[in-house]
Amino acid sequence: MSDDIALILVGHGSSRHPDSAAPILALADHLRQSGKWSEVVAVFMKQVPRLAQALDLVRARRVVVIPVFAGKGYYTDTLIPQAMGLDGRVTHRDGRVIHYTAPAGGHPRIPGLMACRADGVGRENGWMPQDTSLLLIAHGSSRPGGAGDTPRAIAAAIAEQNYFAEVVLTFLEQAPFAQDWQTLVKGDKVVALPLLVAQGMHASQDIPPLFGLVSGQTGPVEIGGRIVRLATGLGAEPELVDIIAEMAETALNPPG
Repeated sequence: MSDDIALILVGHGSSRHPDSAAPILALADHLRQSGKWSEVVAVFMKQVPRLAQALDLVRARRVVVIPVFAGKGYYTDTLIPQAMGLDGRVTHRDGRVIHYTAPAGGHPRIPGLMACRADGVGRENGWMPQDTSLLLIAHGSSRPGGAGDTPRAIAAAIAEQNYFAEVVLTFLEQAPFAQDWQTLVKGDKVVALPLLVAQGMHASQDIPPLFGLVSGQTGPVEIGGRIVRLATGLGAEPELVDIIAEMAETALNPPG
C-alpha cells in the first residue's frame, strides 16, 4: 500500500439521477481493493459527496485528484480547480501536496479500449468490424468553441486503425449533433458507443431515446433502415482501473 497517499476521483453526478454515480463509485471501490492507496474516495459536481468536501474526506498528506471525464473542458479546466482551490498541477496547502491530473479520457490507452468495446458489441451480433459503422457520441459543450478536442483525438485514433467501415463522431451539446446521426452515418449496421469514461446519466437517460430505446435497453433495434446496437460506456473494468492507477503513479512520479 502507498502509505499516506489518497486518491480522489471526481465525477459529474446528477441530482436528478443519483444512481448515475454508480460506475465511478464502483471504480473507486476496485481501486480501494487493490490496496495501492491509503484512501480512495469518489466525489461529484452535482451530487453528494460534493467536490467541495473532497479534501475533508481524506487525511493523507499527499493527494492525487483525477477527473473521471471524457476530455478537457470547462469542468476540468476551471470548475474543479476552483472548487478545490488548486492553482496548477501541484498545489501545496496546509502541509499537504495535491496533485491534479488531466482527465482520464485523454489517456492514450482510451481509444484502444473504446475500439475493443465496440468490436465486442458488434461481434455479439455477428458483425465483422469492416462491415460495421462506429457511431461515437460525446458530450461536448454548448459554450462558445465547444469541448471537442479529446473526443476528436479519440475518433481520429480509432479511424487511423482502418478497422471499422467508418467512424462518425457526434455530440450531445454541439455540432455535429447526435440527434442527426441518421444523416451522418452511411452504413446499415451501426454500433453506437457513448464516448464517456464512466457511464452515467447521459448514457442511461439521454442517448437511448436517439434510437427509440429506453434506459437499460441496448437493442439491436431497427430504425431508419439501419440496425443499431447501443454499447455501454466504460465502467469499472480492469483496464480502466489500471489506467486510473497509472495516471496516479505518473502524477506522483513524473517522468524525468
